[in-house]
Amino acid sequence: MRGEWRLRRSIPYRAPMKMIAGAAVLGISLSLLPVAALAPAAHAVAASDRIVSLTRQELKDAGFPRRPNTTAWGKGTAQVSPHKAGPDDPITITGTAPKSIKPGTVLMMQRFLPSNKKGDGTFQDLDLITATVDANRRFTLVARLARVGLWGYRVGYLTDGDNPEFIGFQFQARTTTTSSASASDGSTTDNS
Repeated sequence: MRGEWRLRRSIPYRAPMKMIAGAAVLGISLSLLPVAALAPAAHAVAASDRIVSLTRQELKDAGFPRRPNTTAWGKGTAQVSPHKAGPDDPITITGTAPKSIKPGTVLMMQRFLPSNKKGDGTFQDLDLITATVDANRRFTLVARLARVGLWGYRVGYLTDGDNPEFIGFQFQARTTTTSSASASDGSTTDNS
């Protein structure tokens, strides 16, 4: 199902139809590799990685609608405000985690870096942008996103175990070149 985000941390996101064939090839390939080669891939984007810009519709088709896609988030909720901000302006993400997520769970934010117009790409960890689910299962992330342009983002957590999966929701937001705010509001800046 498009928009379902239960991915292994060590593989890049592929459009849904490609995931099935890729998983079979990956499983066979992994069985032939030594254990040291199975370490999770780094999320840093290499200078040689090709990153393309996607339109609002192309991001939506890849699973990043303007309003948060909470399909894989269970009965949790999420809101993003505003969807367009300057590099010094905060974007606030709030919501309620589903009952399956324990209070104290740390949620992280990642940026989708598409490598083609089909929706393939990788995720960049925005390490400093996190939030902790409180006792009432609520959370708030406040971030200043430095990379100018329209991007897909996801917020969630990795499950424990040998094959961690990302559980969360995704959305799109635009960072413009001009800012309207410069006040300190407790937000964290994404410097990448």
